[in-house]
Amino acid sequence: MSLDPKFIIVGLCLVVVAYLLALTWKFIRLQRLRSATASRPQAKVAPAMMMAAHASSAVTSAGAAQSGNAKTISIIHDFGLPYCQQSDERMYLSVREAFEVLAQIRSVGKDTPIEIILHTPGGSAFACELIASALKDRPNTSAYVPYCAMSAGTIIALATEKVVMGRYACLGPIDTQYDIFPAESFKRLLKEKPIQNMDDITVLLAYQAEKDLKNARQRACEMLNKKHSGKDDACQLTDFLVSGDMPHSEQINRERAIEFGVNVAKEDCPDAVYRLVESRLSLLRGADGRNGFGPDLKAKPD
Repeated sequence: MSLDPKFIIVGLCLVVVAYLLALTWKFIRLQRLRSATASRPQAKVAPAMMMAAHASSAVTSAGAAQSGNAKTISIIHDFGLPYCQQSDERMYLSVREAFEVLAQIRSVGKDTPIEIILHTPGGSAFACELIASALKDRPNTSAYVPYCAMSAGTIIALATEKVVMGRYACLGPIDTQYDIFPAESFKRLLKEKPIQNMDDITVLLAYQAEKDLKNARQRACEMLNKKHSGKDDACQLTDFLVSGDMPHSEQINRERAIEFGVNVAKEDCPDAVYRLVESRLSLLRGADGRNGFGPDLKAKPD
């Protein structure tokens, strides 16, 4: 049975029309999103992102505020909910963002205090090492953690002289990860399982993990600010955080951080720090067509 060519032509026309309609609808949504973003009053956005302690601050596009006495740099990532529009750079620390932070650090003199605000689940090890190395040897550096600075964020925090944590804030382990497994797990696997019973890829990963673990211990200790050094061993704190004895998502609160030897300030994060983080997240989520900071609790159709 052969199909009538007319039906084939009509079918193809319908497919083309449907495709064009989809492209048109996508273009209209994009234009609406751009229009809504552009219509936001800039005068209301900038003050909300400034540190209240810096009356003469001016926020730049890279997330830094400059005052007469201090430089405030923010590393804020939107990782609360899995948006389909999010890129990895929006959720995690990237090398590109690290270069932007380095430019901000380099823009001020050695004697200028630096306050770095961290709200991040972590990200690139190379990126965080770049930032930590630039902060470690500077005087008068502080890290503000209103909610959480995990993994790479913890490394950056420990490169500063003092960590100011929110009441319910947390840091996290800094062990190297291979997908969802810490490097230490592969090292143990080589010891506990006969090598002839493992595939080649697993064995090669285990060898690489062993080298990375050794390097991670050394680098973490090198980037640790002396204000956090243990009494008996300068590397005691970082060796513990790198060891892989805790789940990588383990939350280290203020009390535990102090117990481990982190130089945590007695005071809570200033309200301005919370407002800055929340304002930045509101901007990011508002660009997605959502109502801003916090989850969208509207009922979804079945």
